[in-house]
Amino acid sequence: MELNTKSFYHIPSGIPKEVCKIIKNTCYEDNGIEDSVVFPNKIIDTKIRKSKSLWLPTDGWIAGMLSHFIYHSNFNFFHYDLHQWADRIQYTVYEGKGSHYDWHYDTALSSFYENSMRKLSITMMLSEKDEYEGGQFQLMLSPKDMKTFDLNLGDVIIFPSELMHRVRPLKSGTRTTLVGWFGGPPLR
Repeated sequence: MELNTKSFYHIPSGIPKEVCKIIKNTCYEDNGIEDSVVFPNKIIDTKIRKSKSLWLPTDGWIAGMLSHFIYHSNFNFFHYDLHQWADRIQYTVYEGKGSHYDWHYDTALSSFYENSMRKLSITMMLSEKDEYEGGQFQLMLSPKDMKTFDLNLGDVIIFPSELMHRVRPLKSGTRTTLVGWFGGPPLR
């Protein structure tokens, strides 16, 4: 566990390669993967985002694994008023040169619950470093402070949903992640 700032929580989870492979195989078997959209308008805009994604339920074992990391980081680090998943889990694939997601926030009202908003975002890497080149994950901690992560298989990053972040363009290969948002009552 690495606590570098009050802005993010990094967990090298140690999830075995075999488990990540099962997740990837399960999601590809679903065959529901489509071009990712840009919120809030839910449009495809490859200048902002070029990836594919599908949505997973929040009551399955994958969501249970991710929620363990959220609860752990919140108990030990963030101390936010959290209740539950704010939306379904996103399985995201960046494939080939130029795949990316430009600077954005994750803040939004929950699509599941009234009077609930996204507070903590989680990203879990399902690819090994040698499966892709480029595609670094970056957090904008302040206008003059940016943190870059070269995530490896099983690495988890949890951060406040209001932090700007991006996935830099891939140079080659395939980068696969799980992404989710835990919510609670609006900030006061």
